[in-house]
Amino acid sequence: MVELPRELYDEIIAHSQEGWPNEVCGLIGGKGAPERAYRIANADENPRIRYLMEPREQFEAMMDIEERGWDLYGIYHSHPSSEAYPSRTDRNLAFYPDAIYLICSLQDRERPGLRAFTIVDDQVTEQQLRITQTEPA
Repeated sequence: MVELPRELYDEIIAHSQEGWPNEVCGLIGGKGAPERAYRIANADENPRIRYLMEPREQFEAMMDIEERGWDLYGIYHSHPSSEAYPSRTDRNLAFYPDAIYLICSLQDRERPGLRAFTIVDDQVTEQQLRITQTEPA
């Protein structure tokens, strides 16, 4: 089961909505659990149907994750007009078998859907996703 803090869920949904009608993308860092979302610009020439993380921003995010002693917990992106399920392109580009892949569907922009997957050797396995509430300070 993937437990995602409400604030990260809200960040991914907001980023996806703000980037519509293009795909957005980002990384999630944390130590054993997701702790921070890193928005990464989509540098693909055709951003409405796929994403390519801007290399400098991706590198800076990966360095920050490493400096904090965290791991790459997950990779997220949006599907502006299709279901939240890994496409053939998504599966071909799944280079991190230990990462959780989160996909936000905006087929219905009033009710965005977020789903979590692992992708290992082209095998997609959906993970149960639970949104957790942050305790007030």
